[in-house]
Amino acid sequence: MEKQHLHKLVESIFTVHADENEIDCEGCGCQIDHLAELVAGGANLRELLPAVEAHLRCCTDCREEFEALVAIIRSQNTESPLA
Repeated sequence: MEKQHLHKLVESIFTVHADENEIDCEGCGCQIDHLAELVAGGANLRELLPAVEAHLRCCTDCREEFEALVAIIRSQNTESPLA
């Protein structure tokens, strides 16, 4: 019974990740700098690019990089007031 359960689990993972709108780490990385700037400025990532937001929910490495970039940008924005 365990083998059948494992097979169903693996099959569901591939089914969930077979979405044609899915973005991989490379695709996410190409957009992450610009998106971090927009999100740091108050934009909603889910509204901008839902596929990237979905990728960040699943990928710890990309999410950590994105969150770090947003934090750095927000920090820089509060340190240097606009003219």
